[in-house]
Amino acid sequence: MESPNSKPAIGGIKLSQELIQIYLFPQSDRILQEMFSSLTARQINLTGVTLEMLEGKPKARCCIATEDRLAAEMALEPFRDSFDLLPGIGTVTIFPHKGRLELIGQLLSILGKGKLPIYEVASSFSSLIIATDYERLDEAVEMVCQVVTLPENHAPFRPEFRVRQL
Repeated sequence: MESPNSKPAIGGIKLSQELIQIYLFPQSDRILQEMFSSLTARQINLTGVTLEMLEGKPKARCCIATEDRLAAEMALEPFRDSFDLLPGIGTVTIFPHKGRLELIGQLLSILGKGKLPIYEVASSFSSLIIATDYERLDEAVEMVCQVVTLPENHAPFRPEFRVRQL
């Protein structure tokens, strides 16, 4: 049990590699499906996919590895007025937060106070993923650690190797 003045414990923090965020503007279901199919046909791995409705039209955001930019641009060429690319993105994954909504609020608040841009937030019951500037990921970790306690034996923040599906 945590005392009222102690910081809540989490299991760890993971940082992504540098990514590019693709923002797919609101459009018809059919066009959005064609855009995703075109990316899939070129075997471009999509991470952090979020979908939402805006005035009855779906829009989406997802991230790709920086080395997939040219292939993604080629895949999306027929839809060139329907998307935007934002390079230099990184994600901070905080886990597990155990559904503690007040912790999510504290984390977003501390990042906001630190003027860290937040491009996307996604959450499940166990993890919170925040997309921000890749160059500021270390700063983000410092801010997060002001609010939470990490285990003594936590894993490295950055991946030590990368698996690529062929």
